[in-house]
Amino acid sequence: MTSDSIEKLPLSREEFSTLKLFHNVCYESVIGYLLNSIPETVEKGAVLIDPSQPEKKLIVLLEGLLEVRIDSADGVFADHIKEGDCAGEMSIFDNCHPSAWVIASKKSKVLLIPASTSLAMLHASHDLSLNFLQLLSQRVRYSNQVVCEGQYHIRTIEKHSQIDSLTSLHNRRWLEEMYNRELKRSHAGDFRLCAFMIDIDFFKKVNDTYGHLIGDTVLIEVAATLNQSLRPSDMPVRFGGEEFSVFLPGTTTENAKIIAERIRANVESKEILLPDGTIIKVTVSIGFAEREKNDTVETLIEKADKALYQAKQNNRNRVCMYISKEETFLF
Repeated sequence: MTSDSIEKLPLSREEFSTLKLFHNVCYESVIGYLLNSIPETVEKGAVLIDPSQPEKKLIVLLEGLLEVRIDSADGVFADHIKEGDCAGEMSIFDNCHPSAWVIASKKSKVLLIPASTSLAMLHASHDLSLNFLQLLSQRVRYSNQVVCEGQYHIRTIEKHSQIDSLTSLHNRRWLEEMYNRELKRSHAGDFRLCAFMIDIDFFKKVNDTYGHLIGDTVLIEVAATLNQSLRPSDMPVRFGGEEFSVFLPGTTTENAKIIAERIRANVESKEILLPDGTIIKVTVSIGFAEREKNDTVETLIEKADKALYQAKQNNRNRVCMYISKEETFLF
């Protein structure tokens, strides 16, 4: 190597040794390939990799900070590229357009290496190839972590969107999916299925007398009592306002009556302690119906609701069973 060529070397031996890409790589084995790769200074905001541009290149960051963005140059932030790291290697390997934008976060110094030069260097140095493989493995691990975290957050959001924030029971959105699924299963296997509609008696009076915050406390306590009175297989939902619904898979009308009466009695005996030390008590009315051959979720709930109406019309704090359009039975 002549003295003229040494002057043209883009990296000194010391600079070369600090770069992760060239860790354990023999300086003399690859430095000759970099004679035409001149370090450049780029200003903040400069786009170094643009997926719409066909030219592929390896970018080695010597000084400064770069950032990776997806969707567009000002799109969603994905990652930082710090001094000693590189970008653009994946598009060189798979010969495809880059999948993200690389932009200078601040004034930076970079070494731009053409794709053909990068491949020639890999053929020349086994250690450089190993460094590339390690770098790609880190990229894949990071991508997998991002995907897993994204899926976890999506599942968390979906779960929270199906939970009533006040009572922690499932809400109407969950009802639409799970009640339909349970009803289809019941129809397909001809399994028994009952539905409850439950209403807190004189709830408006509670709100008018004590205020809506105390009304919320009552809803929370009734929901907790409802949960404690049901079996693990039962499916309680806050239907809306002071109303609750429950699907009870594999349940006969005889067992449904026992469970409904247990709920009614447990709520009646519940003492609700208010912040000022006052104790109040409430009751519930319950209507229930059993699935029939042509029922939908809507028709089954409507029948239970009709029975609920009859319970409320007969002094409340009652359980009533739907028998037919013309007949209900009060317990």
